[in-house]
Parts: sequence; structure tokens; C-alpha cells
Amino acid sequence: MSTGSYIFKRFLAGIPLLFIVSVLSFAIIRLNVTINAINLSYALFLTIAFVLFYLIIKIKNWYFIGIPALVLLIYCSWFLASFSILPFDVVFKNQFIALMASFLFLSVFMLLYWSQALVSKSKNLPIIVLGIALLLFSFKAASIFPYNIPVPPIILKSGDPLADLRFNPSISQEVLKAEEKRLGINEPWHIQYLLWFKGLMHGDLGVTQQNQRVSSVIQKPILNTLLLSLSTLFMTWFIAIPLGIWAALNRNKLIDKLLAIFTSCGMSVPTFVLAVLGLLFALQSQILPIGGLTSLNHYELNMFEKTIDIAKHLILPTTILTLVSIAGLQRQVRANLLDVLRQEYIRTAIAKGLPTNIVIYKHALRNAINPLITIFGFEFASLLSGAALTETILSYPGLGALTLEAARKLDVNLTMVTLMMGAVMLVVGNLMADLLLKFSDPRIQFEEG
Repeated sequence: MSTGSYIFKRFLAGIPLLFIVSVLSFAIIRLNVTINAINLSYALFLTIAFVLFYLIIKIKNWYFIGIPALVLLIYCSWFLASFSILPFDVVFKNQFIALMASFLFLSVFMLLYWSQALVSKSKNLPIIVLGIALLLFSFKAASIFPYNIPVPPIILKSGDPLADLRFNPSISQEVLKAEEKRLGINEPWHIQYLLWFKGLMHGDLGVTQQNQRVSSVIQKPILNTLLLSLSTLFMTWFIAIPLGIWAALNRNKLIDKLLAIFTSCGMSVPTFVLAVLGLLFALQSQILPIGGLTSLNHYELNMFEKTIDIAKHLILPTTILTLVSIAGLQRQVRANLLDVLRQEYIRTAIAKGLPTNIVIYKHALRNAINPLITIFGFEFASLLSGAALTETILSYPGLGALTLEAARKLDVNLTMVTLMMGAVMLVVGNLMADLLLKFSDPRIQFEEG
């Protein structure tokens, strides 16, 4: 498979991931449910859906789904286009229109996966889509034909996401009503999600509980977190790879055992414990600054002094996160290199008289580095969210601390944007790791399927 086709395939595969993350996150944040009975029909219709799924997956050719999906898309689009602009409440109160809208949405997904299957010759993803479709229809059938058993009321309700705005005397009623309308506070959570998604598609991220635009609030924390994460990533790999090579070349010697003890301590100590210890050290010694990214007189300094000032504020959080990250990566480098050094072609190269440095760094390390690239992809995915507790303890103005505070206050707009950025980074990180693997080892081919 060509690189372009592979990127297109991964792009399509990332769409349902982002959709599922956004739906689940929004449902958790805005869940308002009172359970008075248990519907046993769900078990029956889920069993029927499972049997149908098992029977249908026996079909060998999955490309037939493209034609009915296209017909369904055209019909549902024509039917809904015959009406004027339909607000969300009308769509979900009218059963037939809601059904047509669901079919339209399903047909779009089926076409996306059909196009991906056409490019990648994959059968797995259409099967996943079919399973999700049968699951949704089983839920719908269970709600239409319920068989309920009464239970004591179970209340699952979130708070008011506009609580701070309501008690802020500087916020006008017009602003409050506009935000209520945009989020659909009094509507069911799925309609609230669609309203939020509609705003997202129009580039409107909404306002925070302090009546600030989300787009402006997240700018500086994103940059601060990226700066901290990239410095941690650089220091971790800059230190861990040489230590891993050193330990592998001195296997079972004193330095290898000392590094094993060091990494065991690093893997067993939680990050927040090191953050508290680092905070106490900074407070007692007054050597390193804590809190913020700059000093009070930062804007009075020249460019060189500003750089030094930022670097001083980065030392403590970067050191803490690096100490935690080094342990696992150093052990991985050591294990990979030892495994490669046992291979026959390495022994052959040594037997032929090649210099040790060339054998280790040109042949062995190049093959041992491949699993580390996959790890790099996951670490890249956590750049915006991997330092939340450390940022909170050290009062670092990053995205992690902002997300925790937003989730605590049920700030829907701010929380959803930060969660979605984490999901996007996961997709991008995995794609980047695959492309780097292809670049580092030309023998690797993108498989179809």
C-alpha cells in the first residue's frame, strides 16, 4: 500500500475514534438520568443483534455495502431536504424524521468505511460499522418494545455548567441566555451534544464559566504544556538511550545493576510524589523558582535574559517528569539492544572483523530502535495531557491543570475542547510513529487490511 493510501486509511479510521471520544466525554459531563426501572428488552434485542451479526459476517464480499449506503444517503438527503431547516428538537421529537436522520448519519459512515475498504482492501472496519449499527438498532427496538422491572430510583445528574456565570453580577442576562441556547441546557444530553457539535463545526468553541472565549483561554496553556512536554521528551530520550546502550554493553556488571536499581525506583515512585518532593526542595533551598513560567519582571528583561528566565522555571517540572520517564525507556532500550545483539547477523558481522562501534551503532541499534518509535508515538499523543498532576502541584500554567480545573467546575466548553485535542494528538501520534517506522526501516511495508 502506498503512503498516501495509508494516511487516507488512518484518517478515516480516526473519525469514529474522535466521534466516540466526544460523545462519551459529553455524556459523562452532562449526564442527567433518573433510573426507575430496568428494561429487560435490551437483553433480548442485543441477543438478536449478536446472532444477526454472526450470520452476516460470514459473507465473504463486503464491498456490496457501498451501493445500499449510497442509495440510503441519496434517499434520506432528499427526504430531509424537502423540509425547511429543522431545529434539533423537531428532529428528535418526530420519530420518522429522527429515523431518517439516523439513516443519513449511518449511510455517511458506511460510505466512509466502504471507501477505506476499497483503498485498503480491508474487511474489518465495515464489520465494526455493522456491529455498531446493529447495536444502535437493538437499543432503539428495546425502547420501542419495553419490558420494565421497577427498581428504587437511581439518580445520575451532573451540575450546572453555567453556575459561575449565573452568580457573576457582571454577566448580563443576554449573554447567559445566549449560552443556554447554544448549549441547550434544558434539552436532553444528546441534543446538547448536537448543539455543541454544531458550534464546533462553525468554529464556535463557546465561552468559559468566566465568560471568556475558549479559543483565547487555551492558547497560552497549550504553548506552555507543549514547551514543557517537548523539553521533557528531549531530555528523556537524550539521557535514556545512552543509558540503555551502556547497560546493555555492560550486562550484569556493576553499572548495569546500579541502573536497574535506579530505574526500579523511578518506575515505582508516583509522579505526584516526586512533584511534592521537588516543591519542598524548591521552597527550602530557594534555588529554583516555582509557580508560573516567568518571573514578575520578565517583560523588563532582554531576549537572552527572558530565555534564561523561562529555562529556570522549566528545570523543576522537566526534571521531575524526566526522572519518571527515563526508567521505562532505558529498560526498553537495554532489552531491545540485548535481543538484537543475540541475532546471527550480529555475530557474523563481529566474526568478519567489523569494528565494535559500527556493529553496535550502525547495525544493532538501528534495528533495536524500531519498537522505541512506537513508544515515541504514544508519548507524542500525551504531550498535551501527560503532565496534569505535576502542573497542578507546581502551579505550572499548562493545559493539564486547566483541564482538571475545568472538569471540576463542569465547564463543558473548555473540558470538551481539551479532551478532543488529546484524542486528535493520539491519532496524529500513531500516524507519525508508523511513518517514522517506514522511514527508519525501508523493509517495513504498510499492510492492506
